[in-house]
Amino acid sequence: MSSTRVVANRSQLQMWKGKLQGASKGHSLLKRKLEGLKKEFSSVMAKLIKTKKKIGKMMITSVYLLTEAQWGAGDFGKTLADTVKRSSSQVELILKHKGGIYLPKFKSKHQEIEDPTRQLGITGGGTSIQKTKAEFSKLLTELVKIAGLQVSYHTLDDVIRITSRRVNALENVVIPRFQGFIDYILRELDEMEREDFFMLKKVQENKKKQMEKARLIREAEQEQGVHHEDADSMLAQVKDEDIIF
Repeated sequence: MSSTRVVANRSQLQMWKGKLQGASKGHSLLKRKLEGLKKEFSSVMAKLIKTKKKIGKMMITSVYLLTEAQWGAGDFGKTLADTVKRSSSQVELILKHKGGIYLPKFKSKHQEIEDPTRQLGITGGGTSIQKTKAEFSKLLTELVKIAGLQVSYHTLDDVIRITSRRVNALENVVIPRFQGFIDYILRELDEMEREDFFMLKKVQENKKKQMEKARLIREAEQEQGVHHEDADSMLAQVKDEDIIF
């Protein structure tokens, strides 16, 4: 770890520990979010596959009934197009909150309007037309449903990919980098503590040596009979003559 990027002191150590704690917490939250999104993605994909298989069979049935109705009542497509003024089916958008994102859900709604197909097939094929209408209505409902599932599928796929990159970045880059900074600071602080301890020990040793040296000097002086504290003053050895006035 480069020392030019991190200053080894206690305040920096606490700062990087706080950042590491925040990164670890964010990683845990994102990982739980990713697991929830993957679970929802699997559910949507299963529903999508099931609905697509169901639609395949319904389309075959609908086309068969349409052919049967056209055989009995003739080609009534142009007449129906000229008669219909507005659609009886509408799509309602419902947003579902899941894992911090909103997934769309499309719901088909039918309104009661004047049925233009009642006038068709009076001369023949009326029953087939009504059967065809009912089957295509069911098919439309499933198509609307599959549209919502398809949008949710792509939305979840994009969010899962982005969240996975964030989780991997935190797990393999950010957290190891912060941990490396902390390890570097701890090593430097430990080294500084050892240096301080060594210097303190040397000072104590020097002080002991000086005290021992002073003790030896005092003992040597005592053996030689030198006592600085009890020595007579030089002035006491000089005898002054009496002064008579």
